[in-house]
Amino acid sequence: MTESTIEAVIFDLGRVLVAIDDHLLVERLFKGLDPSDPQQVALATMKDPAMVAFNSGDITPEEFYERMKRRYRLAIEFDEFSRLWCGIFHPMQGMEELVSELGGKVRLGLLSDTDPLHWNFILRNYPWIAHHFKSCTLSYKLGVMKPNPAIYMAAAASVQSPPDRCLYIDDLEDNVLAARLTGMTALRFESVPQLRTALKDLGI
Repeated sequence: MTESTIEAVIFDLGRVLVAIDDHLLVERLFKGLDPSDPQQVALATMKDPAMVAFNSGDITPEEFYERMKRRYRLAIEFDEFSRLWCGIFHPMQGMEELVSELGGKVRLGLLSDTDPLHWNFILRNYPWIAHHFKSCTLSYKLGVMKPNPAIYMAAAASVQSPPDRCLYIDDLEDNVLAARLTGMTALRFESVPQLRTALKDLGI
């Protein structure tokens, strides 16, 4: 095996570092979607105009709540909405251990289309993420979302590596393809064992 040219590994957040309960999203918030198809749920929600505005940092949590309340006819107050909105996350078994192992081998970065409610929840409830990821590229802070090339370039800059020496890992194929267009090596995440095998194949 030749020595790897990868200097940094950049992770997506939701459905990669942490799992997402799609059933909760559909049953309590996004009625009408198929919770058995995570790809459909992810794409439908991420393309919702209110979600795009929130993830881009264009509206506040309160404004996002009001838009979602009207669109999905939600009969809940802001605090309950925030609890449900952030309660979708649960641990991705084996990922904390994998990231910890990588920490001594490569630089670690995080690139996520996310919002302030989700991100602050992650920081409070998943302290290992804050510990391992000092370089976080977040859409709501940058004002740019995937698959815009600018957000991938910002993520590469955050880990002080050129794109062609970065590996990006995402659960959505469109985001993987967009990363490759910037020169990154990119993998679609399916499971922790699958990712371990792929990393080994890359010499990491």
